[in-house]
Amino acid sequence: MATVFVTYKATGENFRFDRDYYESVHLPLCRKVWEKYGLVSSTGVYPEDEGGIVAVAVSEFRNQEAAIAAFGSPEGKEVMNDVVRYTDLTPSMLLGASFTY
Repeated sequence: MATVFVTYKATGENFRFDRDYYESVHLPLCRKVWEKYGLVSSTGVYPEDEGGIVAVAVSEFRNQEAAIAAFGSPEGKEVMNDVVRYTDLTPSMLLGASFTY
């Protein structure tokens, strides 16, 4: 399993983040286009007062290769092009991988 965290951090007080659009359009778009690449689940998280982080998308993929394939796919460009419709913040991505003790 591999987890991709996409974070949106506010750099000031004047920013736009349309949470309704994000939840009702963007996250379902991600699920629709990336399931065939191995997306298992996707969740939107809204931390309170965590260093300016407005939202985090937590996406679980079958494995690291699936996550890389999804983000590098032609549909990945469609997902990235949708970002401007709900925010003027720049998303940052982190890839995590499962490990065993």
